[in-house]
Amino acid sequence: MKRRVESVLSIAFLAVSSIGSNAFLQHHSTFVPIISNIEGQYQCKKVVLASGAVQDTETTVIQSRADLEAGFLLPNQTDLQMDISRPSSQTLATRGVVRVDDGLSASTAQKLQDFVDDTLESSLVEVSTFKVPRNFRFANVLEKTNRWDMLLPFDDNQEEGESPSAIMLEAMNELLGEGGKIGPIIEDILGEDAVLYELACLISDPGSNRQEIHPDIVYSKDEIPLIACFVSLQDIDSTMGPTVFIPDSVSEDHHRRINDDTLADAMLQNIPSCISTLKMGDCSLYNPTVLHAGGGNVSNRRRRLFYFTFLASSVKDPSSDFNPGSINPILKQRNLTLKEVRESLKSNS
Repeated sequence: MKRRVESVLSIAFLAVSSIGSNAFLQHHSTFVPIISNIEGQYQCKKVVLASGAVQDTETTVIQSRADLEAGFLLPNQTDLQMDISRPSSQTLATRGVVRVDDGLSASTAQKLQDFVDDTLESSLVEVSTFKVPRNFRFANVLEKTNRWDMLLPFDDNQEEGESPSAIMLEAMNELLGEGGKIGPIIEDILGEDAVLYELACLISDPGSNRQEIHPDIVYSKDEIPLIACFVSLQDIDSTMGPTVFIPDSVSEDHHRRINDDTLADAMLQNIPSCISTLKMGDCSLYNPTVLHAGGGNVSNRRRRLFYFTFLASSVKDPSSDFNPGSINPILKQRNLTLKEVRESLKSNS
C-alpha cells in the first residue's frame, strides 16, 4: 500500500447499534460528543438524550498518520545532543544531522525573534490585502494550520541604524561570518561556492499539527546535495513540537520504506530518533534527505526556527513548482555563494 501524500484527520461519531440514523435524529434532541485528545486519538464516548440522561455509544478512535508515527518512534526517542567526539562536519556527513549549541547569542536571537513576529504580522496583512504576492512572503509547508514558512530578507533595503536587514545581517554574521560556528561546517562539506538556496523562518503556533515523517528532497547517492541550518529563537521543550530527526536515515532503503505505510510502520517501531529540544540560539544542521518531521505544538507558546540552506554548486537545483525552496524569488535570482554571503556580511559589519 503506497503511503498517502496527506493524512486527513476526521472524527466519526457512531450511535448505539439498535438505533438507526433517522430514529437517532428523531429521538435525540441533543447530540453532544465528549471528546478526548491523547496524542492524536479522538474518541466519541457519550450522547445526551432528550430526557437529559447520558447514554454510552460505541467508541471510535481515529488517529492521524503523523500521530501514529510519533507513537511508533516514542519508545526509542531521545533528545538530540552535541557530538563532541569528532568535528561537527563529520557527524553531519555520516549521520545526516548534528547539534551545535550557542550558534547565535541570546541577545541577537531575541532581536531576531521580535523581527520575525513583526514581519509575520505585516506579511499576513500584505498578502491578505493583495499588496504582495504570497510567494514573495511565504513558502509551502506541510500541515499548514497555525504554521508558516515565512521568507526573510538578506541585505536588501539596507538603511542606516537598526533596520530589519541590519538585524538579519547581524544574525547571519554571527553564524556564518568570521568566528561563526556554522560557516565552517557548511564550507567543510559543500565548499565556499555552495549557493544560498533558502532563507526563511518556520513558525509554529499553539495548535499546529504534527507532520508526517518525510525527507525534504529525494535521496541522492552521489553526494550531500544541501545543508540546512535551523536556529532556535527561543527555548524549545517537548510540548512545543520540536523537530524529530531520524539519524542515519540518508539511504535509498530508508526512503523506499517511508513511502510505503506497511514498511514504514515496521521501520519506525524499531529505529532510534531524536527530538531537537534546543535552547535559544542553539542550532541543528541536517542533510535534507534525512528523515524528519516538525512536531505538533501543544503548548501555549510560539516556536520559531530561523533557517537557511546552502546547495552544492555541482548539484542541479532540486526546486519544483510544488517545492520551490523557501527563499524570496528576487534573492534566489542572485545565486549568492557562501563566499559572497560572507563578503557581504563583512562589508556591512
